[in-house]
Order: sequence, then C-alpha cells, then structure tokens
Amino acid sequence: MAIRRDALAARREALGFTQETLAQALGVELSTTGRWERGTLTPQPWRRPDLAKLLKVSLDELDILLNPPQTMAAGRSSATRREVMVDAALLAGLIASEHMLGTHSEEPLRQQATLVSASAGVTDLHRKYQAARYGDVARRLPEVNAAVDALVAGGPARQRREALGLQCSVAIVAAKLATKAGDGEAGWAAAERAREAAESAEDTFGLAAAAYQRACALLRAGDSENAEQIAVSAAAGLRGQDPQSATWRGALTLISSVIAARRNDFAAARERLDHADELARWLGADDNIGWTAFGPTNVLIHRTSVAVALNDPRGTLATAEQLDITALPVGLNGRQAQFHLDSAWAHAQLVEDPQAVIHLLETERVAPELVRANPNARSLIEDLLARERRRDVPALRGLALRTGVAA
Repeated sequence: MAIRRDALAARREALGFTQETLAQALGVELSTTGRWERGTLTPQPWRRPDLAKLLKVSLDELDILLNPPQTMAAGRSSATRREVMVDAALLAGLIASEHMLGTHSEEPLRQQATLVSASAGVTDLHRKYQAARYGDVARRLPEVNAAVDALVAGGPARQRREALGLQCSVAIVAAKLATKAGDGEAGWAAAERAREAAESAEDTFGLAAAAYQRACALLRAGDSENAEQIAVSAAAGLRGQDPQSATWRGALTLISSVIAARRNDFAAARERLDHADELARWLGADDNIGWTAFGPTNVLIHRTSVAVALNDPRGTLATAEQLDITALPVGLNGRQAQFHLDSAWAHAQLVEDPQAVIHLLETERVAPELVRANPNARSLIEDLLARERRRDVPALRGLALRTGVAA
C-alpha cells in the first residue's frame, strides 16, 4: 500500500513551492510531483540531487522524506496528519544532522530537528486558517510562535535566514487572525513583525506578504488611504517574470481593487481587477503560492466583493454565476465562505430571502466559525429576521439560534 509523504509536502510548502512550481523547476510533469507526495511514485536517482537542492535538504534527509517508516506513516491509525508530518520531519532532521556533523550529540540534533518540525507547524497554521478553523489557529499560534522565535534567537547561524522566514510566516498568520477578529491595531503590529523578519531575511515575497497584511489591518482600522498606498506601492515593486512575483502582484492588486471600490472609484477598481485577471490567466490555474489562493477563480471572488462594495447586488450575482467555486484548491473554506456570503447579501438586497438563506447555510456548512464571528454575516441574519416569513424561509430561525443572533 502506498504511504503518503506528508513531511515531503510540508517541506515543499514551507519553502513556497506549489506542486506545479516544483515540477516546473525540476522539468517534470505536474502529476509527477503529486504522485511523489501520495507515495505512488518515487523520484528516480538522477532526479534526487536537484530535488534535494530545491528543498534545501541533504540526500540522507530526502531519503527519509521519501521513505517514512511505516510505524509513523501507516501503522499509527490514531495519529493526526500533522503528527505524522512532524514525526517524519523530526526523523529527517536527525539523520541530516548526524550526516553533516558526524556526531550524535543531543543538542545539535535537537536544534536541526526543531527547525524542520517548526516548518511543519507553521504550514499547519496556514492550512487551518485557510480552512476557517480560527479557534484551532488561536490555540496553536503561541506554541508555534515561541518555537520559531527560539530558533531565530538561538538556532544555528547557517539556518538563521530560514528561521527568519518562518518568523515572518507565523507573524503573517497572527496578522490575519487579528484582522479577521476585527482588531486592526493588533493586525498591524503582527504585520510589522512580519516585515521586520522579512527585511532581516532579505525575503522579497515575505515583504510582499507583510505589505498585504499591513494594508488589510489599516483597512480594518478605517485608514483606507494608507492601506491603498501600501498595496499599490508593494505591487509596483514586484517586477519579476516568475509565478511568485505574478502571484503577489496579483494578490496586492486585488486588495487595492477592493479599497478603490470602497471609495466608490469604479474605474480604478475595474482596471485593477482586469490587471489581476491578466496575471491570473498568465499563471493559468488556481493555485496557492504563498498561501494567497491567487488564480482565476479568486479574481472572480474579488469581482463579487468589489460589486458588494459598490452596492451593486445584480452585478454581484452576475459575476457569481460565472464562478465554479469547486475550482479552488482543496481546503480554502474561507474563500468559499466569502463567495456564499457575498451572494447572500446580494439576494437579500433584492428581497430574495430564500436564496439568501441558502447561501448563508452554505457559509455555515463550509466555515461555521466564520459565520458566527463575521459582523457582516450576523448583520445580514438580523436584517432577514426583521422581515422573517417562516413559511418561506423555515431554516432562518435555526441559523439565527446557532449563530447567537436570536435567543
């Protein structure tokens, strides 16, 4: 039976590669990298030096990532996917340290293993956030943050840049979580920590991610002018002709389009959406580089959000009809929920309450924590309750009770 190589996938994601971009760098088919991670195909020996170089591991470490012990990967049926990932990553780190250091001293081995497992921990936070499991992220964040900070402060000097990259990435999660909770000030502070770590690591895309979160935090705090300036300036600074540059330019352009719409500048919003669409089409697929979920489907989701900001319910629904929400990568529950929430708003504005409730129920299904915490969702449910016709929308009352809108 094939054994999934979850630690191999975690290592790839921690370094900012998607399966597609890793395949491109190696000159192999996209399906090949996916089969490597599912355990149905093993890289040929002549591929392994290049793969190890891209993943920044030794050949010994790569061998463990490709051949996880069955007691870890398959024999522990009660283990979570994250536990399997961390176990395999820890063992890979131990072997790599012994190979490089020629010693079995416990302290160097512990440090090397901690760096690899911390990467898996940060990856796990991002996945949970995108799955709209905000409570899990909040509980896990302090532990992962402390581990990463310890690596930056006391880890091996040769690994400092990678540790700083992790520090930037975990601060991005903290910024997202704070902004999502409505705390723009805390979101800004976390985004600033991300920026400082990215500057120390000389990480161009970490700086782009920090700029995006700084803009989001300012927007949440009501400072749309400075938010727009940061997003536009950061996008203009990314001139590379590669998937990561295009992705971050696109993501920053999308947030700036929403900001333009909120100040009722339809022309600027449309121009930016069109530019983001060009970048997404150049990429050619819905992807998740840098945890952005940027791609053609995400551009359409932002078109619906721009129509909402412009108070255009018919435009919102016209765009929504073009969307195949299933085209998004698996696990992007938050993005799916935003699509359903925007659609629910549009139907409510047109007094199409049954359709609005259907979309709210879909929002609850894919992201129950979001619909309970999102002030726009709660406000929408309150508005629908104010004109409730139980015969037409029998599910509305139960939804209101579950989300705490009705007692």
